[in-house]
Amino acid sequence: MRKQTVEVFHALMKKGWIDRSENIDVWRYYEDPEIQEELETMKEGLGFELIRSGDRIYLVPTQDNDLFLKNNVDYRKDISASNEVRTRDLYLMNYFSIYLIYMFYHGEGTDPKCREFISKEDAIKEFSDHCKACIKGAEVSEQTDYSDNFIQLANAWLSKTDGPLDSMKFGEKYGILNRLLVKFSPDRDDIFYQESGNIRPTRKLDNLMPYFLRKDRIAEMQEWLKEVNDYAADL
Repeated sequence: MRKQTVEVFHALMKKGWIDRSENIDVWRYYEDPEIQEELETMKEGLGFELIRSGDRIYLVPTQDNDLFLKNNVDYRKDISASNEVRTRDLYLMNYFSIYLIYMFYHGEGTDPKCREFISKEDAIKEFSDHCKACIKGAEVSEQTDYSDNFIQLANAWLSKTDGPLDSMKFGEKYGILNRLLVKFSPDRDDIFYQESGNIRPTRKLDNLMPYFLRKDRIAEMQEWLKEVNDYAADL
């Protein structure tokens, strides 16, 4: 394997992406067909994909990857959760994080982005309204899109107090949101950032959402949700 291939992979691992203007030499290495061929071999063996969006290339782990994907232990570390924090709250945070992304990207056509920012207050309200609608739908009809386990998570969310805007407590709604925002901040997962009290998606999230919303990726996410639902049965 060529040394330059290792340098490209190292740069991708360091940040999760390389940028044409910021990583000039590494980008030039990547454009070499022989290096791309070696990276293709690594992709198959290690379980990741390389996604290009404009002047950036992102490293995205696949569901077969056992090195980059995180388990509940890793997730607890990311959000600074002690062992006393209930597993249910971890699933609730995952549920909220998916819905938070949905708030920004549920448009139709080639551009799914439907808003530039949202306040913390509106994010809490919209997710609470969603949870109320889930519960109400389950009460009036047996033909619902939400399983009993997701209804339990919705009830768990609504049972929490709002708490202060800067709360970090798992028993409070703002605490759940703020811990998510710490995990998603640019110096960690690089998904959302805060500006003037508003939540905004990062360039990384904007670039990768078309990839995640491809039909084959949606099928993978549906399968993942099914697995989460099966695990949630043990809550």
